[in-house]
Amino acid sequence: MAPKPAEKTETKKKPVAEKKAKAEPKKPEEEKKRKAEEPPAEEPPKKEAKDEFEEEEDDVVDAKKAKIKSDVEFLTPDLTLDALPCMGNKVLMSINEGGLQYMISGARANVGLKSGRHMFEFKIVETYHTTETYNSRLKQMRQLVRVGFSTAGSPLVLGESDTAVFFDNEGNYCTGKTRTPRVVQKFARDQGMAVVLNLDPKSPHANTISLFTNGVRACKPQKLPVI
Repeated sequence: MAPKPAEKTETKKKPVAEKKAKAEPKKPEEEKKRKAEEPPAEEPPKKEAKDEFEEEEDDVVDAKKAKIKSDVEFLTPDLTLDALPCMGNKVLMSINEGGLQYMISGARANVGLKSGRHMFEFKIVETYHTTETYNSRLKQMRQLVRVGFSTAGSPLVLGESDTAVFFDNEGNYCTGKTRTPRVVQKFARDQGMAVVLNLDPKSPHANTISLFTNGVRACKPQKLPVI
């Protein structure tokens, strides 16, 4: 028999461990350049600050109810002795001589309100400055304006009874003789002011009174007292 051929023995080679090249540390200049080329991280969107006096209801659409036929005006029985309506009942002024400059004038319009939302506008068109010699007794003299609402038959000067609500030019809100200071900013000459009375039971601000300056809300709705 022929001898068997010798089997080939495979020699296993030991794996040669590859030496990993150590990463060279990047230079500070290259690191700065890389960071400069990276796009800036997007900032989270900022939340818009909520307006302190943001309106919670839309303006009222023109009502289809019948409008009053008589003009809104100041009648003589509803004026103090030193109050004078002029320019077609559109301007109300007071007498400023003969000692009457120390008195407070008052007037009430001829129209009453029972329901709904109503607004009237006003503006201070003139201020009075005394020409009398200054003395210690005149330190308390100042311009005074009060504007608001009162019940029928109440005193003509706002603040003399508990049946009136009003704002004054010092920024106070008063219900009768109770005063809440600094509800609004002081208002002065040539500013377009508006007072809104809300008696709508369906409104979120029912039974409140508000003040607007140049078409912008000047304060939060103020609650009416229970009379």
